[in-house]
Amino acid sequence: MKKLMLALVSIALMATAAMADATEVKMKIKAKEKDGLVKAKVSISHNMLTYDQAKKKGVEANFISHITATVGDKVVYDASTSQFLSKNPLIKFAFKGKKGDEIKITYTQLKGEQFFATKKIK
Repeated sequence: MKKLMLALVSIALMATAAMADATEVKMKIKAKEKDGLVKAKVSISHNMLTYDQAKKKGVEANFISHITATVGDKVVYDASTSQFLSKNPLIKFAFKGKKGDEIKITYTQLKGEQFFATKKIK
């Protein structure tokens, strides 16, 4: 029984460690290619709680501090943000790419948590 419990705990720890890097969330991503140029739009649902808002509510501030878009191993968009980014931000950018590739959007919150979503380029 003790060996079974240890095995279950080690499996749970390995799964937690694997998920600690980034968690998939629901973001709306549109990416369309035309003449070798991909235009991307990313809508992120986030309350972007600033320091002042958090103080009034008696909670900790929580906002997006970094956004990165990658296609394969290539970074196509990278931005450091602050508490002044709007609530539920909409980000637009363009890059050279092709249909069928997969774009991955990753954002990091103030506390270091990372979230991502992927979409195939149309």
